[in-house]
Amino acid sequence: MMKRIATALVAATMGASALGVVAPALADTAPDTAVSIESIKVTPDPVVIRGSDHVAVTATVETVGAEDVKFDFEPTGQGGQPDCNPCPGAAKASSGESKTWGKTIVLDRHDPAGKWIVYVEATGQDGKVARAKSSFYVKVVQDRHRGPRATRIAGFDASPEPVKKGRKLSLSGKLETARCYGDWWWDGDAYVVGGNRCHDDSRWHSWRQLGWQKIKVYFHRAHGGKWEYVDTIETNPDGTFYTKIPAYWSGTWKVVFEGSRGLYGSSATDYVKVVR
Repeated sequence: MMKRIATALVAATMGASALGVVAPALADTAPDTAVSIESIKVTPDPVVIRGSDHVAVTATVETVGAEDVKFDFEPTGQGGQPDCNPCPGAAKASSGESKTWGKTIVLDRHDPAGKWIVYVEATGQDGKVARAKSSFYVKVVQDRHRGPRATRIAGFDASPEPVKKGRKLSLSGKLETARCYGDWWWDGDAYVVGGNRCHDDSRWHSWRQLGWQKIKVYFHRAHGGKWEYVDTIETNPDGTFYTKIPAYWSGTWKVVFEGSRGLYGSSATDYVKVVR
């Protein structure tokens, strides 16, 4: 009887030893390879764009188990393009199982202000995908250029040409002021840069009429001499002007708007030949 008990104890001891051998093997199995996105950080935030600045914006992503990461930057503010995908720049990653990925885009005043979304998609070695998103804000500071508005004399014409000596010439044209001038638009008080207000399909126009302004008329003979003052006329409410002046010599006619407070001056010329 004692011998049987001893045999059983030996067997139990051997079984325990066998279990002790198996345990380390279970501990060495492959760890969970699930891919995850730990964090998304955007710098700077907010993005402040002043004047003609170009501002670099970087999204930094921490992942675990990712082999590839894709980024998409999408504005949700008013105006501009609906997105910039694919955005310029390339994702870069650090080494190790936990990786840091970064992608940089460059924004300027032509990009829409407001909230932007960064969409991130991380893919693991086994093809599993993790997705996450974050947001940042863009503020476009509209610089004001306080100064005179540009003007121009459009369509100036001295006719007929040629003209018989002593006959009258008709001088006509239109004085206009810039509502939009390059990237600037006029808000009634100052030029402001940025936005879509100067597009042809908007209610803002590049040039508008400038009425009730004085236009001086000058003449320069074809053969020497200097500019001679001839007359002063006034533009109509729609900016147009018209006068008749007798012609005696070939030469150049010039109309001049000398400018005023808040308005730059401008001029235009036309050469006319006088025949007998």
